[in-house]
Amino acid sequence: MYVEQTILSVTLDNIPQFSEHSVNTARVQTKSRAMLHVEGGWPKEVDYSEAQDTLKWRKRLEKDPAFVGTVKQLTKSTVLCLEQNNTIDLFEHYFQGEEPEHLPENLTMRTIALFKDPADEKRSVTKIGWHPEGPTKIVGSYSNLRFQRMTDEMPMASFIWDVHERNAPLTELRTSSPLVACQYNHKNVDCLLGGCYNGILNFYDLRKGPTPVSKSAVEVSHYDPVYDVVWLQSKTGTECASASSDGRLLFWDVRKMTETVDECVLTDGGRDEAKTLGGCSLEWMQDAGPTKYLVGTEHGIILSCNKRPKKQVEVGAWFGSEERGGYGKHFGPVCAVKRNPFHPKFFLTVGDWCAKMWMEELKGPMLQTPYYPSFLSAASWSPTRAGVFFLCRQDGRMEVWDYFYRMNEVSLSQKVSDCALTSLSVQVQGSLAAVGDTEGVITLMQLCDGLVHPGSNEKNLIGQMFDRETKREKNLESIKKQVGQVKERTDKDPRTVTIDQAEYQAREKNFFADVGMTGDDLGTTLGGVRAAG
Repeated sequence: MYVEQTILSVTLDNIPQFSEHSVNTARVQTKSRAMLHVEGGWPKEVDYSEAQDTLKWRKRLEKDPAFVGTVKQLTKSTVLCLEQNNTIDLFEHYFQGEEPEHLPENLTMRTIALFKDPADEKRSVTKIGWHPEGPTKIVGSYSNLRFQRMTDEMPMASFIWDVHERNAPLTELRTSSPLVACQYNHKNVDCLLGGCYNGILNFYDLRKGPTPVSKSAVEVSHYDPVYDVVWLQSKTGTECASASSDGRLLFWDVRKMTETVDECVLTDGGRDEAKTLGGCSLEWMQDAGPTKYLVGTEHGIILSCNKRPKKQVEVGAWFGSEERGGYGKHFGPVCAVKRNPFHPKFFLTVGDWCAKMWMEELKGPMLQTPYYPSFLSAASWSPTRAGVFFLCRQDGRMEVWDYFYRMNEVSLSQKVSDCALTSLSVQVQGSLAAVGDTEGVITLMQLCDGLVHPGSNEKNLIGQMFDRETKREKNLESIKKQVGQVKERTDKDPRTVTIDQAEYQAREKNFFADVGMTGDDLGTTLGGVRAAG
């Protein structure tokens, strides 16, 4: 026996019920009408239309003894308001016509294009160069810099890309060895200079095809990969320089690549025995001086080389070298060294987990960013804003620092790629940035207006900030030197050291007044000096 169950259908949902309702409001018509003003407040026995009657009434009222007292009583509160109005103008526009120096805003950047290496085997984008005449073309250098990871089947060619055509490269640069660095000639945009993995330099003229027009002779070329190349400003526009990890800075004229114009051996400046340092990055800027070259080395030290006419090129300064009295060197190879385009005597470097800012007259860094969890691989200043610079990390993130707004933290951090970033180049107009990674992809980033347009008086304010930090570092170096001299004399003969307490306090007061510190910070400052020593 069984009982058949009644079948029930139930529909359940959790969608809220909405209703649609429209209302037509009543139309209101407005019009202008004249208004008749009638003077009132007169007694009944006074005809206000007669001037003589009103005049008699006013004179009689003014002679009344109570009238004067009433007026004085009423004007007490009025006088207070008048005095306030005379003191403070409530309707004055204090900042009318003035623009704020800098307002915080939400900085952004977005990806607008991806240029993928057409090769099947993965290669890193080691260097990126922009076309000098505008944001139309970019040249990417593709290579594998990992030791003994380059296979025989790996393609050798590098490519020139059209910004508006992302599917296929515009031109292929053929070479017998992969290009590690390649840059456009700023005077003749059809010419390019490429540094190869085998140490040879290729000179391209796109009017004659994708193959090199000339190559440097093997016997005078570098022995290691050419990590960076720069075009120099000259009358002919044919002079250039190259840096390599073989420890040499070579100068060339592309009209005769069979020999070098000049050569500089990169040494550490040791007093006993000089050691050769491999070059990883090269910077030259006309505004900083046509004879000055900055070279980042594999040992974390930055070298300043001078090339004077009819004289041998020599290393003039070692930034961060402890053997030369410096401090603050990087813990890894200096991947990038970039001068500030508005204040060329200040330059930025990356070579480990932080970026450091240097000044030509200081032996150590004057500013540095906090340490990142990932290694930094590239850096660049903004060509349009004096206080903005960009950093690339090996975890695929890109950092933007805006010193005009704040110096204690990063202004913008954005994930660009899932793999490590290797190269960075910002277009001269400042609105586009090209970022390369280890998978052979060049990511084109569009920067917001806040990162492109400079603030009011930004160049001068950033220059004042740099000068202030330079003065502070010089004062600290002076204190460190004095402490070292006192310690040296004390070690020789403790009885010969006598310090006048009044003179010491006067020097201490003047020092802290110069650097903008208080006397309570003395222990912290001397502690930092001892740590630096």
